Amino acid sequence: MSTSHWSEPVTKLNLVLEHVFDVRIDFHQRLIFDPMPGGQKQAYTSVKSGKVSGPRLNGTVLDYSGADWPIVRCDGVVELNAHYVLEADDGARIYIRNMGYVYGARSPEVAARAPANPAAGGYFRCTPYFRAPEGPHDWLNRTVIVGGGERHSAPDHTLFRYYAVL
Repeated sequence: MSTSHWSEPVTKLNLVLEHVFDVRIDFHQRLIFDPMPGGQKQAYTSVKSGKVSGPRLNGTVLDYSGADWPIVRCDGVVELNAHYVLEADDGARIYIRNMGYVYGARSPEVAARAPANPAAGGYFRCTPYFRAPEGPHDWLNRTVIVGGGERHSAPDHTLFRYYAVL
């Protein structure tokens, strides 16, 4: 029986994370639909505006350019499915699809400070995919990027920090 190269220890992959940029997204509206068959709920969160800043990308989130269509599962996990458009400082428009998971227990103190924040003290991770035009930002089209998020309620916004996997 032969052994696949995938059976080697993960330590040989030498993965490195490099911070590439942060995104702040301000939201316009949040809706949660009645439970669907099986008990899960469909939700909708529209993007109002935002800011992109970091060592590899700076710009804005185009106003009203998209939304998140998350599924709120019966086990408390929120499955993110967001689509919106970034505009780099040089005018390049970059499509982003951001998928991820949000879940986790919250203490009563955290819930009192941020009642709309299901990720407070929990897990909020994502994997964005990009479509950037040829030029200085096309590295996004061929780089695996991972991120973490943090929701805030006053005003309603989320902060994302993104890392390239090298």
